[in-house]
Amino acid sequence: MALIVLLASIAWPLLADPIDASRARQAAAFLESTLRRARQEAVTRAAYVALVFDSSDGRWTMRLCVDGNGNGVRRAEFSRAKDRCFDGPFDVAALFPGVQIGVDASLPDPDGGPGSSYPIKLGSSNMASFSATGSSSSGTVYLRSPKGNQYAVRLSGVTGRARLLKYDTGNHVWIEM
Repeated sequence: MALIVLLASIAWPLLADPIDASRARQAAAFLESTLRRARQEAVTRAAYVALVFDSSDGRWTMRLCVDGNGNGVRRAEFSRAKDRCFDGPFDVAALFPGVQIGVDASLPDPDGGPGSSYPIKLGSSNMASFSATGSSSSGTVYLRSPKGNQYAVRLSGVTGRARLLKYDTGNHVWIEM
């Protein structure tokens, strides 16, 4: 029994890093695919659809919402039932244990500018909004694992395309996945 405990204590650190890296990568891919789904829903429904991010006690969730009156998805219209959410909320930290919507402020942004501690850069509304033509708001959402694996999902406004980037700590650059 002592030998099993000893071997497990030696093996665990070797297994923890790949598990952490895998969870972070899966969480980033989930966010990227959810953004793609929002774009597809907007085109299919011929209406604005947004991936809405909400924070409570430092924990972020996201939900898919659709415009009900032709003026875009607006938070104020959720309570009046004009705009409604049809999927979510999704809690990244619950779906991918240890991974959170977060960013290391010491890292540069993917364009080479100074870093920031704010993990969602989609304008003041914290929404990635898609039109019926597939265009979107521009911005970046960052994900971080406990061991420092850092990902960014970037959204291009004109095309509505979502791109996944990972921070390469060895070369100190963001690379597209």
